[in-house]
Amino acid sequence: MNEAYWDKQPTDKPYELNGFNGTWAFSDHRKVPGGLRDFIMECFPKLMRFSRVDIEKVNELMNDVWEGPGSMSKIARLHNEMRAERQRDPDEAAKKDKTPVPTIDDYSDEEKRAKVSD
Repeated sequence: MNEAYWDKQPTDKPYELNGFNGTWAFSDHRKVPGGLRDFIMECFPKLMRFSRVDIEKVNELMNDVWEGPGSMSKIARLHNEMRAERQRDPDEAAKKDKTPVPTIDDYSDEEKRAKVSD
């Protein structure tokens, strides 16, 4: 992510990502703006697919770091810092991630059936 890019983006347009001034309440992974996905995935490095990140954890994370209009510069900076740290020492970054890797036993029968029918 390019922090300098986001520094130049308007913050007075609430309908644009960098101008958002509210609380995140995503209901579907497909509705998460692309500008946030890389950051979110960097926060959950053990998960290989964005759709596997619990949507409530996405909302919690974004509401914790989002400070209103202009926050995309912060998101870009955090993303770049986390990525650089992970690339320096992948084992250390994995140790810091406390999110357990889900196994088949972690999914309900309904979730297993839904995954097969997708």
